Amino acid sequence: MNSTFLQSRFGPIRQIAYIVANIDDAIRAWNIEMGVGPFAVARDVAPFAGAHYRGEPCDDLRLNLAFAYLGDVQLELIEQLDERPSIYREMLDRGNPGLHHYCFGVDDYSSACQSLMKTGFEPVVQAGDADNGMMYCQSRTIPGLILEIIPWNDNSKRYFDGTRQYLAGVDQDQLIHEIIL
Repeated sequence: MNSTFLQSRFGPIRQIAYIVANIDDAIRAWNIEMGVGPFAVARDVAPFAGAHYRGEPCDDLRLNLAFAYLGDVQLELIEQLDERPSIYREMLDRGNPGLHHYCFGVDDYSSACQSLMKTGFEPVVQAGDADNGMMYCQSRTIPGLILEIIPWNDNSKRYFDGTRQYLAGVDQDQLIHEIIL
């Protein structure tokens, strides 16, 4: 698959996410090494209301999240705050922190999910229903490849645009800006 195929199939990549052991250390590293920042940081949040991880509820999974932008693509840093089983813990347990997933906002969520299931992906985390939700899916053939699929609708556009506008309007010399999700 080349990037042209991915973009024609799902649309542009909206977000790239990394699993980190310590959110503050990771923010500083991304800023020093790559010049990324400022970051919007939400601490001790449970963003998976109604979601299931491998068939089990994961509503109360607690995370620290940080968001910044690499051009038009959102960078998300994820720190899990407990030892519970999760899609993030799977990676950490393998000793493999780092790149976790690519997020695509799709025009037809149901069709995109069906297409992924037909082409060798398995759902790992799901929330919502067949027409409007979110799904992390993992390739059965490409080790470590995880895609997040979300509907590209008014809500998701408002979230991505709002985060970008918020970060554009903050003090650019202050690296961390605490937010509430």
